Amino acid sequence: MNIHFLLTKDFFRGGGIETYSREVGRRLVERGHEVTVYSTRGDDACPNEWEGMRFIWLPRVKPYWAEKTCGGVFAAMRALREETPDVFHLHSVVAGSMAPILRSKGIPCILQMHGIEWQRSRWGIAARSLLKVMEHASLSAADAITAVSKTQCEYFQTCYGVECEFIPTAADIKEYASPNLISSMGLRSREYVLFAARLVPEKGAHHLIRAYRRLTTDRPLIIAGEAPAAGGYWEQLRNLAAGDSRIRFVGRAQGRLLEELFSNAALFVQPSELEGLSIGLIEAMSYGIRCLSSDIPANREVVGDAGLLFRNKDVDDLERTLHAALSNDTAGYRLASAARQRVERLFSWKRVVDQLEALYERVVYGLERQTRVA
Repeated sequence: MNIHFLLTKDFFRGGGIETYSREVGRRLVERGHEVTVYSTRGDDACPNEWEGMRFIWLPRVKPYWAEKTCGGVFAAMRALREETPDVFHLHSVVAGSMAPILRSKGIPCILQMHGIEWQRSRWGIAARSLLKVMEHASLSAADAITAVSKTQCEYFQTCYGVECEFIPTAADIKEYASPNLISSMGLRSREYVLFAARLVPEKGAHHLIRAYRRLTTDRPLIIAGEAPAAGGYWEQLRNLAAGDSRIRFVGRAQGRLLEELFSNAALFVQPSELEGLSIGLIEAMSYGIRCLSSDIPANREVVGDAGLLFRNKDVDDLERTLHAALSNDTAGYRLASAARQRVERLFSWKRVVDQLEALYERVVYGLERQTRVA
């Protein structure tokens, strides 16, 4: 089957949608499918092929908040000139809003939602309004709809009356990575708290820094991630951490360094205000480490009874839960083991690709057509 993915942003450095596309795309290729990815350019090399996937690179537009919207238009225009695939796999509302155009080629479109985009705290009134319009257009035109969390599926059913299939994100079960690189950074195994995510407001790093600064502990807080090129959130975080040498910003971590950071953390904290379904949280659990997250519905879906929760945006509750977690390592070992088992049972890439393959076949061969939004 010939499958076209629209749209990723900086394919090799991006987070949620990009990670999903990398993991699913290469596995689809291994199963004999042809996969083409439309992506805006990043700072890294932009090869024509990677892991068997073909790439169509699109210009990166500035400022950063306009990149994906413009990229969606560029991708749709380019897709109309490309060879005809069997199915378009549209990631989120920007690409999804191009479905009415893409379906003019007679090609079915599958819409995959990775979050309720207009709810993200980074957007102003105008952007939220535009994203709601895109959401409506996406749901109206797609031949089938899937989302990475049950919470989103319920939202689309309640608000739009459309059926939405739950296909989550996933992670491989990871092997322990001995602390070689992090030792050179002065970090010891099981002696630090880890935050690893893109530095944007909805990921909640500001809540974590405020809560952590109240603790009396020698275990440092490691913040791994980078911020968008524009915006003042990075400076806000630096100011919140000023004067506390225990808080260390290590920038974007990847490859072996990220493996070591996950493997050897005493505690991984995900204080996000909003998530689709957090790949970072699932990744942390796959390493068999303790995880503490905000109690938003998407995080509850991930951790179940295999992790710790605190009340979303409640710095006092986060402080109490952090203190309790760092004071009881024995109980943490049991949670860490349960977390790893939960990922293995519920969040495997094999299961995800099996579900997507079945959905592609139903749509391509005319066995499924979702109710349109009026």
